[in-house]
Amino acid sequence: MLYIHAKSGTVYQMDPSPASSELEDSTHAAQRLQEYLKIRKHQGKTDWVDVKWRGGVMPHPVQMDGCSCGVIVVEMARAVMEAFPEFPKMNFSTKRRAMEEARRDMALQVLESSVFDEETCSMCGADKPPGQAPPITDWIQCDNCDRWFHNLCLNMDQNKLKEVKKRQWLCVLCR
Repeated sequence: MLYIHAKSGTVYQMDPSPASSELEDSTHAAQRLQEYLKIRKHQGKTDWVDVKWRGGVMPHPVQMDGCSCGVIVVEMARAVMEAFPEFPKMNFSTKRRAMEEARRDMALQVLESSVFDEETCSMCGADKPPGQAPPITDWIQCDNCDRWFHNLCLNMDQNKLKEVKKRQWLCVLCR
């Protein structure tokens, strides 16, 4: 994640990976930003052109597994936005359980904010499931919110789908 703090003239390139070289990466990003702003100056845009940009390191949690980079970047961005214009304190947990909860909370927020209809899956947003789907697609509708889902997007095989359709079924938002 790249965070440009104009007031201090500092560019922070934050990488959740524990093996990153953030000061070097941030310094390089600051140089590239300076070059970009000089190009813009020739086009009549002078904001930030006189700032002497430098790279910096901002403390943040690091990734503890091989699959939570995106979740951590979103959490870092949230911390930056909530603290702005002050510097954020990023002290959220990156343990497996905390990442699972954050991932679930983000998915729920996206689903709750989504517009849905009878022609698109509320999970993938398409009329056909992604990938190599069979020619006939099975759907299931939540008995509470009326959202529709492809059984494949829910990792639900034919047997499970038949079993679930015999009773009331609630989606992840309504459970």
